[in-house]
Amino acid sequence: MSIAGQTHPGSRQGPNEDAIGWDEVRALAFIADGMGGHARGDVASQLVRQTLLDAAVDAPLVVSLLKAHENVAQAARDNSAYESMGSTVVAVQIVECQALLAWVGDSRAYLWRAGVLEALTRDHSYLEVLRQQRQLSDTQMREHPNRHLVTQTLGLGSPQPSQAQLALRSGDWLVLCSDGLNEELADAQIVEVLAKQQHPREASEALIATALEKGGRDNVSVVVVQYQGPDAPVVQGRERRRAMTGPWPVIAGVAAALLVGVLWWWFTVGVGG
Repeated sequence: MSIAGQTHPGSRQGPNEDAIGWDEVRALAFIADGMGGHARGDVASQLVRQTLLDAAVDAPLVVSLLKAHENVAQAARDNSAYESMGSTVVAVQIVECQALLAWVGDSRAYLWRAGVLEALTRDHSYLEVLRQQRQLSDTQMREHPNRHLVTQTLGLGSPQPSQAQLALRSGDWLVLCSDGLNEELADAQIVEVLAKQQHPREASEALIATALEKGGRDNVSVVVVQYQGPDAPVVQGRERRRAMTGPWPVIAGVAAALLVGVLWWWFTVGVGG
């Protein structure tokens, strides 16, 4: 396994509110995208990073994400300057030929396999709800005025991380990114960049450079995990694969989550996630 990544503040004013990290011993990698603007989203994402990298924490991803949520919320309670801060997160851990994913918010994970890009996560966002209900095109989603409105975040409300499990093949790449990447690049453009790269470090650098060329209007982060182990076993001619779990796509919980999202929009309008 090989992991590489980087983060860039982009052209946006203020601190870089993204945080990235990985632990090769635990085969763990993640991206956290802080939110809140004046409420110090950079503090929130760093708290998520510290929690996930804590050597004393060796728990399932969902448990670690919820611990990070508690830490961000507690910091906000302890310091009024941090009130309303929060962070999205997407994390992957490789265990016995399987990629275990967990996420909250709109930071994403993709599978890059044999020249094909596949989304492994679905955003916890108002826009994703609209996409499913109204079948919005990629162009409509990218130009929608509420594209930054998330329905779940660490640090606010009661987030319920979504999960997915993927049977891996040798040579697979798992590409994690903050929304600063897909805000600038459509999936087809991400494919064009990845097709030219041979190493995770080169891939992460090239993706960020291309996003910056397109405007880099937000902080942008990419982490690429290259799996080089044995192929996962197959069952009845198919790879072992578990569908996404968690609150998605249960619409019943969206109303409450939208309330959290509206609060975020109120505090971050013009700032972004």
